[in-house]
Amino acid sequence: MTIEKQHTLKQAASCDGIGLHSGKLVEMTLRPAPVDTGIVFVRTDLEGHPQVHAVASNITATTRATTLTENGASVTTIEHLMAALAILKIDNCYVEMSAAEPPVGDGSAQAFIDKIQKAGIQEQDGERQVYHVDRAFSHYDGDRSIVVLPYEGFRITFTSINPHPLLGTQVLDVEDKGDCFLKEVAAARTVAFEEEIAQLRKMGLGLGGNLDNVVVFGKDKVLSKLRFPDELIRHKILDVIGDMYLLGPIHAHIICMKSGHAFNDNVSRQIDEYRKLHEYHPRHQASVQHKSEIRSKAMITLDIQEIQKILPHRYPMLLVDRIIELEPMKRAVGIKNITINEPQFIGHFPGNPIMPGVLLIEAMAQVGGVTLLYPEENRGKIAVFGKIDKVRFRRPIKPGDQLVTTAIITKIKGNMGVAHCEGTVDGEPACEGDFFFALAENKQ
Repeated sequence: MTIEKQHTLKQAASCDGIGLHSGKLVEMTLRPAPVDTGIVFVRTDLEGHPQVHAVASNITATTRATTLTENGASVTTIEHLMAALAILKIDNCYVEMSAAEPPVGDGSAQAFIDKIQKAGIQEQDGERQVYHVDRAFSHYDGDRSIVVLPYEGFRITFTSINPHPLLGTQVLDVEDKGDCFLKEVAAARTVAFEEEIAQLRKMGLGLGGNLDNVVVFGKDKVLSKLRFPDELIRHKILDVIGDMYLLGPIHAHIICMKSGHAFNDNVSRQIDEYRKLHEYHPRHQASVQHKSEIRSKAMITLDIQEIQKILPHRYPMLLVDRIIELEPMKRAVGIKNITINEPQFIGHFPGNPIMPGVLLIEAMAQVGGVTLLYPEENRGKIAVFGKIDKVRFRRPIKPGDQLVTTAIITKIKGNMGVAHCEGTVDGEPACEGDFFFALAENKQ
């Protein structure tokens, strides 16, 4: 296993300009910082130069931007700069600012990235402290949601649904591999709509915005020159990267549905509190296992008898043994224990038994089915496949393994539903896919 090192800047980098929302001039300097410092904002315009640490517990507001407060001082609209630091894997940095808001730059993270790369990046002696998310976290509000799942790497899947005729539904899945974030999201700018600009400015927002640093949509045309055809969703992902870096580097799969800063704030606080509760020490994580689940007392669990009241499947096709978490019509976590006594192993590589991929698909789908069929109005119905998409098998699953499937309902319309399902074994990704269901009457 490769040990990652911490990084800072080789030398100071100056980034001056005006704030996106305040429109105020600001002098900002990024300075090298010692190992384990983290990202620390310094308000040079205030008496005593108070520091504001870039951590989730300091979030105080999320209206159109993320605001942090500590030591009687605040900094706001920090998400684009934080995204730049995250993408370049800068762990330690002092951010000196002569006002509360960083300069807008070009409206993305690219201007900050260019300055940092010009200054140079310095590897440090300390080990990089990456937090490996080991359970699901989520926040729902109507048809909007964000879910954070265990994942070996850092991946974001975003779905944006906007009524504007030039936008509609956009979906993008990106993973922090190579220079993917640099190429795919770093240069994506913030977005605004022409009809809302006057109201935003009455609220004291968007005063530093223009057609170059903001992608502005008119009623039937784009007033700015686009860098990407889907620049809106790419910037949404950039915001997620920046907001989640308040936790430091993490390994997780973040699935977003029409979400924004408030959702990012909610789950980052959940994760932060969970880490504190479990006395998380990054340097010692390899020797400390935190696999216990924290669940609300109101969380629904189902044993096999209760599952059989919901699903019509029976042996040998009932492939979920227990539901350990259930939020009806939203998400579920189910367990399937793989045993050598199951009939498929008689003929599926009998000398080296491996769970067939089609049965893994069925096992994941059944967890999604429970999520949709649990409500009383859906009892007695069946969840029929309409389509299966983006199925991936990441490792063989054998007798003795326990498959833990997390199913997230990403869309519901009428009697149709879509579930994103991910299966893990011993906390490691094993299989995943998107399942399109139609709820139908069970004519038996």
